[in-house]
Amino acid sequence: MAGQYIIAHDVGTEANKAVLFDIEGNIIGSDSEVYGVNYPKPGWAEQDPEVWWEAIVNSTRKIMRKTGVSPTDVIALSFDAMMITALPVDHEGRALRPAIIWLDARAGEQAGWCLEKFDLMKLLDMGMIPPASEKDVIPKILWIKEKEPQIFNHTHKFIDVKDYVIYKSTGEFYTDWSCALLTGLFNGKTRKWEKEVMDAIELSEDMLSKPVKSTDVVGNLTASAAGELGLSKQTKVVCGAGDAPAVAIGSGAIKEGHPHLYTGSSGWIALHTTEPRFDVEEGIGTICSADANKLLLIGQMESTGVCLKWFRDELGGEEKEEAEQRNKSAYEVLDELASKVEPGAGKLIFMPWMLGERCPVINPSLRGAFINLSFNHSKGHLVRAVMEGVAYNTRWVLDGIERLGFKVESLNAAGGGALSEVWLQIFADVLGKRIRQVQSPQEVGSRGAALIALVGLGMYEDFDSVVKLVPLGREFEPRNEHRPIYQELYQSFRQLYEQLAPIYGQLNI
Repeated sequence: MAGQYIIAHDVGTEANKAVLFDIEGNIIGSDSEVYGVNYPKPGWAEQDPEVWWEAIVNSTRKIMRKTGVSPTDVIALSFDAMMITALPVDHEGRALRPAIIWLDARAGEQAGWCLEKFDLMKLLDMGMIPPASEKDVIPKILWIKEKEPQIFNHTHKFIDVKDYVIYKSTGEFYTDWSCALLTGLFNGKTRKWEKEVMDAIELSEDMLSKPVKSTDVVGNLTASAAGELGLSKQTKVVCGAGDAPAVAIGSGAIKEGHPHLYTGSSGWIALHTTEPRFDVEEGIGTICSADANKLLLIGQMESTGVCLKWFRDELGGEEKEEAEQRNKSAYEVLDELASKVEPGAGKLIFMPWMLGERCPVINPSLRGAFINLSFNHSKGHLVRAVMEGVAYNTRWVLDGIERLGFKVESLNAAGGGALSEVWLQIFADVLGKRIRQVQSPQEVGSRGAALIALVGLGMYEDFDSVVKLVPLGREFEPRNEHRPIYQELYQSFRQLYEQLAPIYGQLNI
């Protein structure tokens, strides 16, 4: 196949998705490589960074074989990746310990120190993202410094996921503004590492990657990387962005004020804006966008699609077997169960806080629950309740975004959860908004990384000009007849938080 192509890698929590795009944004081929998360202790979440690179190598080689594209026709490699990871490496880029990923909540003591040490509102005014949670990067670095001083003392750099795979590709340490900002060490106004904060934790600028625009070309593949990937040394590497900023581009909701809804392992609502906005209590705020001329207002929820995955794996054994027999996915069988249950799931309410919550409340002690369960409820009720519980939590986030002055009429839906038309209709009904399904919604992060590369390589003038490259599918209108039951249960959901939060605080200190 002659032409010019871009390979975009979406390095996620449990898998790397590699997609080959042509320069018109069409998907030519794709592959997904699954890997695991290690949970060595309660509240800990780690990964060997080599699994990310192995997945990138394997998926690249597979799509090249499947598509028959010549390595010389692949003009660029681009990445998006999960953020808020602390990985110490030596001068050769070798990991000194497993990466402490975004899910990890071990650094509660260090987060408490940060809350006492830093004036959070001052940091916000400066253009920083304050370290307010044990899942943030600064507390994780402090944890390593205090608990593993031999590691800290031998650390050449602390890097994020995307920094690592860029180093493996180019031999250089780069990060983009979106990933840098969420370390809590980067000033979003000056676009530089903030010395005041780094001095407070005794970290120097040379211990961090060089921050650049998402669209910047950060080098060509090294001979070693080209050999591993089966690509040419002439292949350029574009920095790319963190997962949420890349998804914002790949969702097609690129113009200012146009929101998207993402439902993957985690989930969020986000939209582009030019003015910084924050609701500190609900965890909603602006971060750097992949578009250097905009910011991204986001409210991120810790557990959305992963709640349904948990249900599938722990309670859906029969559905898995049935799916295999019918040559379907287990999620399709779960969709069928949920579709047969009336809206409201017989007033069964699911609380989706399986890993604590970041938004619409900052509370790491929260956990999941089924509330109001009775013998009248079937497995279908449980499945639908999971979907609706995630939607209630999302409605809470949306309410916060609209209180900041944004009028939302519709949302582009992306992520693996957007494959479910049942779930998209539930979102439309609970949010009271039109939901527009993005085609190939599970590839939206990779698509965003590819579109970032196309702009960075100068093939398109700006991000507004690539909106046309994002195809949309079905639209789901809210059904007014279901509004009363969902309004009632949403209010109950909010009330249950107030009543349960103190108990969770006692149970999960």
